[in-house]
Amino acid sequence: MPKNFKPKMGSGDLGFTDLFGGRRVPKTHCRVKLNALLDDLGALLGLLKTGLKAAGAKKEISAAQAGLIRASGLIAGARTDLKAETAALEKLIELRAAGIRPLKKFVLPGANETEALAHLARAKTRVCEVLAWEIKAKAPAVYLNRLSDYLFLVAVKSARRGR
Repeated sequence: MPKNFKPKMGSGDLGFTDLFGGRRVPKTHCRVKLNALLDDLGALLGLLKTGLKAAGAKKEISAAQAGLIRASGLIAGARTDLKAETAALEKLIELRAAGIRPLKKFVLPGANETEALAHLARAKTRVCEVLAWEIKAKAPAVYLNRLSDYLFLVAVKSARRGR
């Protein structure tokens, strides 16, 4: 975000907003809707982070939040990519999956608050991914797919550890 960022009061009062490059679109535009959902997901990850005990897990969630900001920029038209963020999630998935015993039944969220929040964030991530595919935003969609897998593993671990 530019250091001199300052909201323009009233600029969105007629139901339009700016994308990167100055393009004005209705606030009901699918890219604006997806970015609103990504913002919501980032806030939900912040809530999940407060329930995690391990500093490493909190750092991983902070990195996921940063990835969402980058994805949001891509959705709005910024010229960037998510290769590093996606690769980092893939490594975390491999590490976390290695320590998980095979599941023998469907997971029902609610073992504890942190586990339930991780599942809620995972479900919200899937909604974001579907919309990203709908607007043909491949890089954000792939990132969100990996984030969903990662959050599932966070939930499983949280359920088994009781936090």
